[in-house]
Amino acid sequence: MDKIDLSEVCQNYRARVIRVTPLDDYYLLETNRGPKELHVWPRVDVMRWSFAWRERLARQGFREVERFIRTRESKPYVLVGKQGVTMTDHLRKVDSYPSTVYTSYQCGRVVAMMHQSQQESNLLAGIDYLQQEQMKAETEWTRAKALVESFRSKYRREKGEKRWVAGLMDPLLQRMERSTIMLGSDSIAADSVGVSHRDLFRDNWGLVSGKLHLRGFFRPALSVQQRDVASYLRDVYLRNQDLQQVDSFLDGYEEVKPLSYGDYTLLLAFMARPREIWKSVESYVKRVAVNEDVPITGIEQALLSQQSIDTLLRHIADRAERPRSEGIHEPL
Repeated sequence: MDKIDLSEVCQNYRARVIRVTPLDDYYLLETNRGPKELHVWPRVDVMRWSFAWRERLARQGFREVERFIRTRESKPYVLVGKQGVTMTDHLRKVDSYPSTVYTSYQCGRVVAMMHQSQQESNLLAGIDYLQQEQMKAETEWTRAKALVESFRSKYRREKGEKRWVAGLMDPLLQRMERSTIMLGSDSIAADSVGVSHRDLFRDNWGLVSGKLHLRGFFRPALSVQQRDVASYLRDVYLRNQDLQQVDSFLDGYEEVKPLSYGDYTLLLAFMARPREIWKSVESYVKRVAVNEDVPITGIEQALLSQQSIDTLLRHIADRAERPRSEGIHEPL
């Protein structure tokens, strides 16, 4: 938790603070105007960007989002040195929202509205974050190739589990290569790439008094909007294995913000990255290298998850191809 002078910060607001409780990533304030949250932002530009999209989203008609409370001088935040501080209402009772086709449709619409709001800002450039994702994918692929070569050179004559792990490596590298190539596809229009949060999950939603609320994003890691959607759909599908909810989310999203062929290409590029398998294989190889007794259960679990993700990938790739009629594209 960042150390700041809370008493000085709180004097900027009309609320009288009764008690302060430091939590993992914010300060919980009991005030004469109800419970509040005080958040410290290490990056002021991200804080300003976050304020702007929340206000635009509310103006679009979705007000169930945590908005920044104004100071006595009507400012939406307080600057403390090189950091920013915001105050929001604290929601005491937040219920889990039901995982249904209808709520997926609602979520899709709201996320599209949020992305539209974020894309209207010129504070952050989407192409910069896409290039970061491309560089990261290239770096991971290069590291994976080196790790595979090292493992094979040392254990090429082994049998049993090590041989089984070695058999996974070519498909792993092929998936990483494909994801990297798709991230740099010519179908992606640079001027259409917007900035959003790197990962959107079901935890960012909740029910408050029966209404769907969008929550969090106070210390966001940023990326492009298609990664936001990819993370959410991965999360949803791995939980319930329901492709209807996936389609319902995308239907709601495209009703507000249609997805281009390039958008689908990016979406699939992020989904195609074999994250769980790569992490589990990398961990296994590193521990084997120092003669640790390593179980393969983590890799087996990652493979099961990947089977589900493959089903999701095929479904979304089919959806991307079906309505497209403008010319011939390389199959996703």
